[in-house]
Amino acid sequence: MATPGVAYVYYRLWKGGGGNPDESPWRKLTIHKPPLTFPELLAVGATLWGYWNNNKIPPLTSGGSLKIPSLLNIALSGYVAVITWRGYRSLNGSGPEVKEAFGQWRRTLSDTDITNGFMHEVPFPNYISSLIDNDSAVFICQVFDGSRLVAESKKGLVKIDRVTPGTPGPSGLNSHGETTMGITFVPRKQRPASASSGGGVLDLTITVDTLPGGFIKKAMMDSGNVILELTRTDDEHDDDEVGFFIREKGDLTWIGFPNDAVLGPVSGRPASPIPLALPANMFMEKATSPGPTVWELLVRYYKEGGGNVDDGLLELISDQLAPVDTKNPPRKIRPTPAPSFDNGPADPQKTVDSTWVNSNQNVEGTVNVGYFGRRLDDNLRVWLVSGSQRVEVFNGTVDATGKFSFPSTELRVFPNGRVNWIYEWTDWIGNQGQESVSAPLLTLKLPLAPSINKAPLVPKTDPNYTTTLYWEDFLSTTTPPVPIALTATVENSTIQDAEPGDEIYLVLTKANDVTVFFETATQPWANANLTYNIDFKDVYPLFADPDSPVDIEIYSVIVRAGLTPDAESPIATFTFDSRVAGVIPTNPPDLENPNLQLPVVTGASGVANVVAATDRDKPGTFTVTNALADPDILPEHEVKCYLGNATIPFATFSPFGPVSSFSVPIPASEMAKLKPPSDTARYTIEITGLGKNVNKSLPQTVVVNQIPIVLPPPTVNVRKPATRDYIECFAMISPTSNYVMGLNIPKDPLLQPGTLITAYFEAYSDPAGQQLIAGTADSQPYTIKAANVPDVAGVGTPANFKAAQPKRGVIAYGKYWYTAAGGTRSSTPIIKPLDTINSSFQYCDLTVAPA
Repeated sequence: MATPGVAYVYYRLWKGGGGNPDESPWRKLTIHKPPLTFPELLAVGATLWGYWNNNKIPPLTSGGSLKIPSLLNIALSGYVAVITWRGYRSLNGSGPEVKEAFGQWRRTLSDTDITNGFMHEVPFPNYISSLIDNDSAVFICQVFDGSRLVAESKKGLVKIDRVTPGTPGPSGLNSHGETTMGITFVPRKQRPASASSGGGVLDLTITVDTLPGGFIKKAMMDSGNVILELTRTDDEHDDDEVGFFIREKGDLTWIGFPNDAVLGPVSGRPASPIPLALPANMFMEKATSPGPTVWELLVRYYKEGGGNVDDGLLELISDQLAPVDTKNPPRKIRPTPAPSFDNGPADPQKTVDSTWVNSNQNVEGTVNVGYFGRRLDDNLRVWLVSGSQRVEVFNGTVDATGKFSFPSTELRVFPNGRVNWIYEWTDWIGNQGQESVSAPLLTLKLPLAPSINKAPLVPKTDPNYTTTLYWEDFLSTTTPPVPIALTATVENSTIQDAEPGDEIYLVLTKANDVTVFFETATQPWANANLTYNIDFKDVYPLFADPDSPVDIEIYSVIVRAGLTPDAESPIATFTFDSRVAGVIPTNPPDLENPNLQLPVVTGASGVANVVAATDRDKPGTFTVTNALADPDILPEHEVKCYLGNATIPFATFSPFGPVSSFSVPIPASEMAKLKPPSDTARYTIEITGLGKNVNKSLPQTVVVNQIPIVLPPPTVNVRKPATRDYIECFAMISPTSNYVMGLNIPKDPLLQPGTLITAYFEAYSDPAGQQLIAGTADSQPYTIKAANVPDVAGVGTPANFKAAQPKRGVIAYGKYWYTAAGGTRSSTPIIKPLDTINSSFQYCDLTVAPA
């Protein structure tokens, strides 16, 4: 819900809590997030009472600074800040707006701007100069992502007062920004004819702060007063007065101002020059003047209020006619015609697409400059308009051709469709003309910025990212397990307005620390679902925490060349629990850990990892001892102990405090299950109750001696056992070619019909059976027959017997026995002298034995 856009809401019913889902129909949900708000801009250098005045440092005439606060968690790099400034003839930002004070400025935000905030300078001309006495300005900052308003500041206000008591006009202020003019005006009295008409002994000097050429400043006219500056004379008296007479230049008759200025006691007069405020309406431009009205002002100084006078003469020019307007008759006229789109597309709709924008750095236009009173320093302002969106794209002068231009990238902030333009003129004095009628400029058909309304899917965290991920989720279920990647999917159905060339990648971020993140490689959008592999090394140890699970935020990003900012999906959050008890495995995510110390199994005989035959019906001990550098086993850990291939532990262990070793008893019943000749012992260690991230030791080999179960001894056929108990050709089943020795297996309850046995034969060079003769060993399987059928198991081959006696006169001994039950049961081996060479020096197959 944090990002405006479209979401789809549905629910999923899991039958019996199992794996068969039933999904409801999807319902579209449009999310509209109201713009964020942030603190108002700060008017830098304002007084405690909120004034910008002439005491401001740097001087107000150099402009004013607005401090925009940090926009962290509000804006992204590439967003645009729009600062709007409006002036009012009141101290509280109310009433009629001062039109010429209006200003609007745009700034593309950088990462530094967002982190630290930034300063914006409001120029003095027009924006501040048109605000004189008891005025104010209201300002606001709005942040846009393209055409979407993301945030706006609270409105700020600064009071502006550029008049100080005792000084003329808007040049200085007291500490509060309050004005008190000190000079009083009284009705003009009748006086005798003047003794002078100017240039008297007082050497009267009067000036007005005008523009070059004597033009009255617009700001002064707008303030309601024209301020005269009267230089104090050397010969002053308490009763001095000043009178005023005005006429249009060329007229013969002076018109007296109805009030005279009483300068008051000399000691209380302002410092020179003395400001004298006359109503601005005395100097209004006359409709009958062929051009700007030229006024002549006669200032008459009445010494001691009597008939001795000194005159000063001023010439002031009033130009209040805005460009394009007419004054006789007075009319406000909108400028026409609409500007021409000089490099526009050729089609009638002037369709601007990405090809046109890429080929044209600027939008070029020509505006009519043939209006009445045109000057080269007239200022042109041009705005583009689409719906309620209005953006200033040009503010400056144009030459006699009327040509102007602005970057074509300005078009990217508008939605597709019709874009109009509006323009107006302001002359050098500041007289602001009428805005033109909004006229069609072009039809915008740029590729829409892509968007994505759903976070990537992470199937292993289903349903809805609620299943925690562990080490095992990065391992296959094969034996042995091998590392596998976690998959995440960007559904194509959740992407809008993508086009070939767009690239998409995933970002994984630690939920409470955005500086910890991982980005996948990009994949080109292909109008199909995109699957990304996230390997264990991508999340571990980056998102590891030894003490607690970590929440990871995942979202997708669509990148289009030349378009900023990138499109981001909503964020989904899943949990990764990397906690492992014991020594961290060396080959993550493989949990078979060679760094875990191997266990030691001890039977009653006390030999480590050797279980004697007599130990197998008695309890044993299972011991683990950590190395010095290994972490302790803690109370929150659980150790499970296993013997052989068991899947259920025979014992578990959790200490009451940290330990570096432990021993648990092995019940006699478990000792009896050990399989000879060897078996294994192993253990696992995990966080109690977690059941995941199970750290596994390697198996320890344990020698297991057989519990003797003696089978009845076999016999071989011996012709004269009393005198010659030998293995001879008489013992063979087939005494000639391919002869095989026959073991007579007695019938016995241990050897039920169908029992599989293995018959063995070996030959030795010594009667103790210690020195095996190479090439003589043989074993053959045999199945016990029915009770009424004799059992004779054949074993040995001519090659084995000839290897025992490779030539005449060699003495050898044969050993034979058999086993059953997979080798766990055996007869006692029997050793007899072996002689398979007859007196004719022939083997049993009648071949001649070498000499």
